[in-house]
Amino acid sequence: MATICKGKDSWPELLGMQGKFAEETIEKENPNVNAEIVLEGTGVIEDFRCNRVWVWVDSNGIVTRVPVIGKGSWPELVGKQGRYAEATIERENRNVNAMIVEEGSFVTQDYRCDRVRVWVDKCGFVVRVPMIG
Repeated sequence: MATICKGKDSWPELLGMQGKFAEETIEKENPNVNAEIVLEGTGVIEDFRCNRVWVWVDSNGIVTRVPVIGKGSWPELVGKQGRYAEATIERENRNVNAMIVEEGSFVTQDYRCDRVRVWVDKCGFVVRVPMIG
């Protein structure tokens, strides 16, 4: 899916690195964005903005999620209908394609910055937090 934002939009290579290093790297590699370090568990505004990247870190300052432009996870969709979740995800982050996957299905283990798997039960309800990957 083509991105609407300018420059690099995902930094999977920073997962597990120090947050401050990640912040500096992101802003160097894409001067159009402001990287902001956020401690896991902290609430943030989840709107889509081309000029912001959340850098999620643990209590040791280590990056815990792949930094991306736009929203990267949707915990509020657990328990909702899969088709609704799929549409919501693609509306809120135009850089990704959401795909519905039935719980127990086999999938590749590769990481893709443009993919969100929406895991559903046999009734079509979301059973895991959808996230980029």
